[in-house]
Amino acid sequence: MKAKLHLPKISIITVTYQAGPRLEATIQSVMGQTYRNKEYIIVDGGSTDETLALVERYRRFINTVISEPDEGIYDAMNKGLTMVSPDSDYVIFMNAGDVFYNHVVLDALLPGRTGAGHLYGNIYRNGSVVSQAARLSDFYLSTQMICHQSILFATRLHRRVLYDCHYSISADFKAVLEMRKNGDTFEKVDQAICKYEGGGVSDRQRQELFRQRHEILLQYPMLLRMYRGKTFLKRCLPFRNQLRMR
Repeated sequence: MKAKLHLPKISIITVTYQAGPRLEATIQSVMGQTYRNKEYIIVDGGSTDETLALVERYRRFINTVISEPDEGIYDAMNKGLTMVSPDSDYVIFMNAGDVFYNHVVLDALLPGRTGAGHLYGNIYRNGSVVSQAARLSDFYLSTQMICHQSILFATRLHRRVLYDCHYSISADFKAVLEMRKNGDTFEKVDQAICKYEGGGVSDRQRQELFRQRHEILLQYPMLLRMYRGKTFLKRCLPFRNQLRMR
C-alpha cells in the first residue's frame, strides 16, 4: 500500500484595482485548480468599479478579502503576505488578469514538496510554452528576471523579504536578489506555470524598468560588474551572438 504524498498548503494571492472582467478570469482560474490544499486571498486597492460585486459573487471560494487604498501593487502584495495562514508552505501571486497554465498545474507540481525552497517554472506566451532559465545564476540576473507569476515562493522564506515599494516596477527583482543573498534556493521545474499576456506596466515602461534595475544593481557590486561586462560585449558582438549571451 502506497503512502500518501504530503500535500503542502499553497496561498494564492490576487492583487487587483479597477480590474473588472480581467479579475474574473483570474478567480475562475484559481477556482479551477484541482489541488485541494490551497487558500485564496484577494487584496483590492479600493476599487469603485464592479470589482467588489464580482468578488462577492465568488465569495464562497475566497478565504480572505480586503479592500482599501494602498501605495501601489507592491504595497498590496506585502499586505497579502501578511494574510497568509500560519501553516502556509508556498505562496504565488496571480494578480488580476493572470491565469494558471491549466487546471492541474498545482496537482502536478506540489505533492511531496516541503516548502524548503522556492520553485519556478516555464510560461505560456504567444501560443507556445517558453522555457525560462534552467538556473537562476548571478550572470542571468545581472540583466534579466524570471516571470513573477511563474514563481512559487516558500512562504517562510518570503516572510523574511518584503517588497521595497520605492521601486514601483522592479521590487520583485530586488526581492529575488535579496532572497538569493539570504541563501534561498530556486529550483527550476520543467512545467508551465502560468499564461503570460505581457503588456503590463513593466512592458510599457521599459526605460524606467531598466533605470530601476540598474539602481538596484548598484547595491550588488558583483552583479553590477557582470551587467556592465555583458552590456559592453553586446555592443561589440553581432546580433546572433548577442542572443546566445542572454
